[in-house]
Amino acid sequence: MKTMWKLSESLEKNKADLETIFPADKTIKYRDIVNRENPKLRWILVFVDGMSSSLTLNQHVITPLLLAEGLNPTAQLIPKLCSDILAFNELSRSKKGDELLDSLMSGDAILLTDGYAEGIVVGAKDWETRGLEEPDSERVLAGPREGFNESILVNLSLLRRKIQNPSLKYEFQQLGQQTKTKICICWMDGIANPEILSELRFRIAAINIDGILDANYIQELIRDSRWSPFLSTGSTERPDVVAAKLLEGRIAIFADGTPVVVTVPFFLLENFQTNDDYYSDFWFGSFGRILRIIAFFIAIGLPALYLSFATFNQELLSTRVLLSLSEARSGLPFPTLLEMIILILSFELIRESGSRIPSGFGQTLSVVGGLVLGQAAVDARLVSIPVVIIVAFSGITGLTIPQLKTPILLLRLLWLLLSAILGIPGFLLGAAWLLIHLASLETFGLPYASFLNRTKRQKYKDVLARAPWNQMELRPDKISFGNIHRQKKRGSENEKKK
Repeated sequence: MKTMWKLSESLEKNKADLETIFPADKTIKYRDIVNRENPKLRWILVFVDGMSSSLTLNQHVITPLLLAEGLNPTAQLIPKLCSDILAFNELSRSKKGDELLDSLMSGDAILLTDGYAEGIVVGAKDWETRGLEEPDSERVLAGPREGFNESILVNLSLLRRKIQNPSLKYEFQQLGQQTKTKICICWMDGIANPEILSELRFRIAAINIDGILDANYIQELIRDSRWSPFLSTGSTERPDVVAAKLLEGRIAIFADGTPVVVTVPFFLLENFQTNDDYYSDFWFGSFGRILRIIAFFIAIGLPALYLSFATFNQELLSTRVLLSLSEARSGLPFPTLLEMIILILSFELIRESGSRIPSGFGQTLSVVGGLVLGQAAVDARLVSIPVVIIVAFSGITGLTIPQLKTPILLLRLLWLLLSAILGIPGFLLGAAWLLIHLASLETFGLPYASFLNRTKRQKYKDVLARAPWNQMELRPDKISFGNIHRQKKRGSENEKKK
């Protein structure tokens, strides 16, 4: 909602208007300034306490205006102030009141001159920011330890340090009718696909919401298939991850006030990739990635598979295993399905409570609480030992892919219900539905599960496993445009010379 503040040549009128717009607001500071040599020259400096640097304004605005000599109220006064008097590298002029208010709310100071219906915006932002720390959810064994904080300018500077190239482009916008949150779209010119960039601009322009307080707002508003549990937009708090994705042709979206950066497009395979895949030996990185992919299927399918064998398809089990399961279940009051649902929900409750309290104590509570409750439930003959083992193992494997915690929980419960109704056919029906669903998803016009239809040998070198760096010569297809070569082949320069 616009305030439609119209600037006046009267300094008193402008101050009265501001006091009407911000009634009884003690954070808005007004500083009257009168030139000592020419008392007819009067100004008022307006800034938000805690968002602008008082020391900087005192030294570079108030003192120069008080002591300036040779100033006269002529048509060239405002340009002379900007060029000769105010020692700031960020100065701009505006005759629109709403533009001045936007600058004031973002931390700049505004200088109003008596007799002129024009204001000067003084770039004096200065507020406390959190230090650069490694994100708790994206820790690595080796590699950079920096993480983004809540200042968009600091975050963009961290990215500039990683990619010192003029091809790195920034495009600033504002989102949120009330919050007016500053966002920045970043891409590598000559590498990013212009069609994807154009589609992203279109989706962002269609956002019409009161406030953007976190990057998740943007994620939900621009993503494909909004009812799917699989996200088609990525997020990270690490500058090195953003830089790596930009170099592959992806586009990043920064938002002021949050350390989370959104990246598009985002594919299913990226959920299983981590920083350590690239900062460690390719054998170790490939092994870890394959383990995470296997862990995903164990997390969603193991409880349902056990339920199918234990209740419907017992003929597929050996006699010893069947007798062991029968003995473990003797005297239990609940059916296997109910046991599993209770344990799964209990595991999620413990994990959720552990994430809401201090990190060290929370991890201890999650582990100890799970062990104590599981053992107590077995001793009380409420659940069987095999069910506790199956649910605990599937829950632990699910923790290896934190980006997929929502799909894992939903798919685990869906597969359980299908297996409880149909047995092995229900399990296979759930698997078929999952494959069909993944194949139908898109991310900015590209197949979400794009690794399923790769054809060229070069494109397989960073899928289920990672090839050595000297073998990964090409960037991913379709998201990179123009410059598709990540590196030149050895001997290519000699071949050209020949």
